Amino acid sequence: MIHLLVAKVKRVLQGCGAIATNQADVKLLGFTGSPFVCRVQIALKLKEIEYKYVEENLGNKSDQLIKYNPVYKKVPVFVHNDKPISESLVILEYIDEIWKQNPILPNDPYQRAMVVSGPSS
Repeated sequence: MIHLLVAKVKRVLQGCGAIATNQADVKLLGFTGSPFVCRVQIALKLKEIEYKYVEENLGNKSDQLIKYNPVYKKVPVFVHNDKPISESLVILEYIDEIWKQNPILPNDPYQRAMVVSGPSS
């Protein structure tokens, strides 16, 4: 009985985009060794989110990278349900907001701002 309830809740969450329906719905365009890409990969691992990793050649940028980040053409680019998000800290905020399990950032708005922007001098 409980497994039927869990399956139904999962379908509802997938239907509203709160969780990905499959790995193809979540993509990360990155470059091995980039600390910004690593930051997003760590968040995805902590949140237990399955995703497809697309390695980019920054010397020969792919059409996909240009499509999803046409202005700056840089990584990381996180794509959820064909909606691209760039800038690693923005991606972390998005991931934390969409997938509530295992929070990465503090709930308190001021503390969250301090993590994202860093303390002022």
